[in-house]
Amino acid sequence: MQKSIGLFLISLVCIAAILVTGCTGSGSNPVAPVQTAAPTSVVTTPAVTFTTTATISPSIAPITVPTVMISTTQTPANDGLSVTLNSAKRKTINYGGGSLPPGIVLLELDITIQNNDKHKDFEYTDSSFVLSFKSNKISLTAKTTEYAQGLINPFIGAPVPSGSEKTGMMVFRVNETSNYYKLSVVDSTGTVLTSIDNINVP
Repeated sequence: MQKSIGLFLISLVCIAAILVTGCTGSGSNPVAPVQTAAPTSVVTTPAVTFTTTATISPSIAPITVPTVMISTTQTPANDGLSVTLNSAKRKTINYGGGSLPPGIVLLELDITIQNNDKHKDFEYTDSSFVLSFKSNKISLTAKTTEYAQGLINPFIGAPVPSGSEKTGMMVFRVNETSNYYKLSVVDSTGTVLTSIDNINVP
């Protein structure tokens, strides 16, 4: 009898324990389930390498454009004569103080003739020196002999020996309104041996 009572009591205690456990599990403060963060996937981006290819063209040497020079010395292709203009000026008063014709002035040129011919002397007269005007076709020959006494060193007299040079002055009568001239040295046939262009005398 006592064993039955003991078993009964143990059974009650177990039932009570089961009930107490069930009430506690269904209370008003349920335990929230623990949320596990979704696994984060790590994306590895491969490094991108940019390669720049530079095409270097060969260096271009600077182009030198020759400057056009108007020289006062001209040498012919045949190396016969060369003429150098040392100075040029205009005179409004005649040598010796005399008057000049209206509208006429004297153009005085100081030149050097170089005779490059190795075998022939250069013989000349006033007619060997021809002055042309840039504004028209008029040509004048020198008046050096006429004005020789008024010049310091007139270009007259002996020929220019082969392989030598001579410096002297010559005179032309020109229009007072002219400024640009061309001097030519010619032979006895009128063939131009050498010349100087763009003579500007204001």
